[in-house]
Amino acid sequence: MSLKLGKSPAAITGTEDGSHKRPLSEVAYTKLLDLFLSGGLPPGTVLQERRLAEKLGISRTPIREAISRLAAEGLVTPFENRSPMVSKLPVQKFVQILKTRKLFEVEAAGLAAEKGLSPQLAQSGRDAIAELLQKPKPSISEHWAVDDLIHGMISDAAQNRLLATTILDLRRRTHMFSTDRLPARLRPGAAEHVAILDAVEAGDVVAARGSMADHIDNARIAIVEAILAIGNP
Repeated sequence: MSLKLGKSPAAITGTEDGSHKRPLSEVAYTKLLDLFLSGGLPPGTVLQERRLAEKLGISRTPIREAISRLAAEGLVTPFENRSPMVSKLPVQKFVQILKTRKLFEVEAAGLAAEKGLSPQLAQSGRDAIAELLQKPKPSISEHWAVDDLIHGMISDAAQNRLLATTILDLRRRTHMFSTDRLPARLRPGAAEHVAILDAVEAGDVVAARGSMADHIDNARIAIVEAILAIGNP
């Protein structure tokens, strides 16, 4: 299948919402990912840098960088002597990543509850969550800033650097599924984050582990449903 896109959109300026500047490679990545997840570039589509650059109004270098990033995430199949191709979204891959995340993040939540989280730090997390929920339509960066804050807070409180680094790497592999693509997860996810913070601050190891397990399970279900919906429009 060769590349087929609709009418050329306006040239991209390097902004996410008109106010936040982003590198063009990040803009290109987001635009291509949107097309992948919306079915605009279905599996089997050959990605030709020149045609993508023309259609998206971005130079070929950031397009190339974005394709490389998507290939590293398993969403593009590279070939040695021809253009890369859009891969089928690997449901099993994301299931495995999230199951592994669950193992590590549940352990981190339990350790964090054992070692303690200060009331001030826990409250700063709750405040960040409340501020996010007040926004009519949080941007991708705003969502991930809060999400990373909460999960990073728990990982740091566990006081295990290798565990924290591993969790961060696994979380990056599912960053494509933010609340702009899973809008129904915004408020439930926020409530789950608060429950995790409450349990960790209270030193309740069982509740902390259970709340984190529920949170990852719910995220996994939403992501799998989103992938299956893409494959069955």
